Amino acid sequence: MNKAMIKKKTAKIPFSLRVTRLLYNTLGRLFPVYFGNRAYEQWFTTMRFKTPAYELPALNSAFKETINVNNLPISVYIWWDKNKEPKKTLLFIHGWTGRGTQIVNYIEQLNAIGYRVISFDGPAHGYSPGEQTSAMEMTDVVLALDKHYGKFDAAITHSFGGMILAYAMSLGVKIERAAMICPPNNFEIILENFQRILDLPDSVMQVVIRKSFATHGQIVRNAVNTTANVKSLSCKGLVLHDEDDIDISWHSGEEVADAWKDAEFIKTKGLGHRRIIHDKKVISSIIKFLNDAA
Repeated sequence: MNKAMIKKKTAKIPFSLRVTRLLYNTLGRLFPVYFGNRAYEQWFTTMRFKTPAYELPALNSAFKETINVNNLPISVYIWWDKNKEPKKTLLFIHGWTGRGTQIVNYIEQLNAIGYRVISFDGPAHGYSPGEQTSAMEMTDVVLALDKHYGKFDAAITHSFGGMILAYAMSLGVKIERAAMICPPNNFEIILENFQRILDLPDSVMQVVIRKSFATHGQIVRNAVNTTANVKSLSCKGLVLHDEDDIDISWHSGEEVADAWKDAEFIKTKGLGHRRIIHDKKVISSIIKFLNDAA
């Protein structure tokens, strides 16, 4: 990689993130407990991004509802073909800092093959209130949606959403087909990603890990292990992951697919962790996979 490319990539790092990294790498080394506690709070704190223009058609065309989960009003979006009765229902689960409207480029094709599409903004995401959330809270939302809207026939997930779906299914949610895009295979890979993003010194990260064990315990960490959870699934799966994903290595998705009894793995190239959601070939592969059951 030449110097120009390196400079270009460095320039894309937000100023606030550069300052945060600097603080952790200077003062964090001197006061690891204090900054470890601060990092732990950041671990659960989400960032909201404005809905991009290309997602507005999904936002504007959706039938919107709110359901109360753990005393929090969760924004729910529903799309269906008004000219015919939907044959099946699909759930979309976004990733960390994502939105329910990220399903925008799938909706028309899913409706065309008979799916009613249901999506939501997780706690502290999109238009749902809150500043912090966790895998447990996100899973509670999926369980509540499953109970409120009836059985889901299929699901599409992105990133962290795949971990949530696998955990929800281990708790009894029944789905016939699931397509996971860039899923994390376990809790540790998310911790590693968190450390990389903030460039946390090991001494600070050790405090985060100790506090995580103290507040959630190993049992909870094991509960959201995607690889372990998919081993018992009887539904058909499709796992897609890009080899240029710098957020979650494609080996993670491959491991999930290998552990899944009836799953296919597709590796893409040049799409990274986010553009893969909107890639036409990826969408086509998922629609074909879901159409076999529609």
